[in-house]
Amino acid sequence: GGCRSPLPPPQPVCPPLKTKNQKKERAAALHQAQQEFGSVPHSFVFQRGRVGRNVRQLVTDLRRVMEPYTARALKV
Repeated sequence: GGCRSPLPPPQPVCPPLKTKNQKKERAAALHQAQQEFGSVPHSFVFQRGRVGRNVRQLVTDLRRVMEPYTARALKV
């Protein structure tokens, strides 16, 4: 067999640079996504008053169902 080096093969030091066109496309896609996200209605799910463990779990489950347009954790 051949002589194998104990070191792994060399990795590139920095990732390949993006072209100008790739930067423009990414910026346009990000802008489009923000426009769409802003136009979708958002909601809050919270309980009122003192509730038991089952209702608290139901609130958590409902928040998960309604993601990503619902706040996951609210702080008062």
